[in-house]
Amino acid sequence: MVGILVEEVMTDKFAKIDVNAPLSEAIGIFEKEDPDLILVFDRSTYKGVVTQDLIIKSHLKWDPTKAKVRDVYKPAPVIKPRDDLSHAAKLMIETDLRSLPVGEDKTNIFGVISDLAILDRVIKEEFGKRKVKEFMTTDVITLKPDDTVAKALATMRDHAISRIPIVNEEGKLEGLVTLHDLIIRFIKPRFKAQYGELVGEKIPPFSTQLREVMIRGIITILPDATIREAVATMIDNRIDGLVVVNEENKVVGILTVKDLLLPISRMVEKEAKFYLQLGGDAHILSDFTRERIISDIKKFVDGYADVLGDEGIIYLYIRRFNEKFRGVHLYQARMRVVTDRGTFVATGETWGAIQAVHDALRAIERQILQKVELQRDLRYAKRFLDKLELWR
Repeated sequence: MVGILVEEVMTDKFAKIDVNAPLSEAIGIFEKEDPDLILVFDRSTYKGVVTQDLIIKSHLKWDPTKAKVRDVYKPAPVIKPRDDLSHAAKLMIETDLRSLPVGEDKTNIFGVISDLAILDRVIKEEFGKRKVKEFMTTDVITLKPDDTVAKALATMRDHAISRIPIVNEEGKLEGLVTLHDLIIRFIKPRFKAQYGELVGEKIPPFSTQLREVMIRGIITILPDATIREAVATMIDNRIDGLVVVNEENKVVGILTVKDLLLPISRMVEKEAKFYLQLGGDAHILSDFTRERIISDIKKFVDGYADVLGDEGIIYLYIRRFNEKFRGVHLYQARMRVVTDRGTFVATGETWGAIQAVHDALRAIERQILQKVELQRDLRYAKRFLDKLELWR
């Protein structure tokens, strides 16, 4: 445990909206107040949250001028004021949210707590003196200035990431592209065009080079800087990640808020080595399907514990398509397993959510076997054959 309670860090200032309100009302709140999220209520009962990213992605599904908040919001747990900050950090990682509501129950919500507020408090302890290089991700995917927007979007999709540093031939940082910016500039206009909102306006092509759209003047940090310095930089600039460069401005890592929340979250339960983060359309899955997926992933991680390492996060993004076969929806499961021994990324797409997740797990299993050449080890060969029963 961190030994610091949520009530010491929370704020009683938060935005709220009714679940049946027009989505345009939520957009207005974000434009005027710029909160991390808006709490959604059905009269006096808390239902969930709506974020800017959820709204942006909603533009790709339906006409936002006709949508309601209930079409976009997603459920999120309530943190109790006497909970430890480590528990709050754990739930933020699992729900992929930067803030969470604070209250006694769904009918008594009286505050919110944010990830940066947690970090701002924890860095005052010994944790703040540790170095950036201890927590940064060193397996950084980069692109070149003459690569295209199409390649950037494909790379983000294939590797389940939301930001990519742009470097020159020497590996020196020149810019940054984020999924948020690319959606607003390249994907959202195409959706609007379907409703005649951009008649006569030119929509930039996906063949546009990244040098024309990348963010310049990137805020960076050195690997030997302290976590206290890193968090202060994030707070001052209202950002959730930093590109880590050496003295020659070459990219050596990425440090995000999640990278710092992970060690804090581990303090709540020493036995929890891996966290599963469900995103996309996961909230619409039935309880049985969700529990089956979680159980199968846990079995997979336990089966390869000695290969995957001691700790990590599993990001699982589930997308449900409208197409059906014999009453079963087509699903896509994009999985990213980030461990202290490497990163594995795979996608599964088939009829049924469980089978799509199994396809992704099979692909990751092949990567694991290939990486450490376990095909030659009879122990793992037998384990692989035993597991085939699971995938049926």
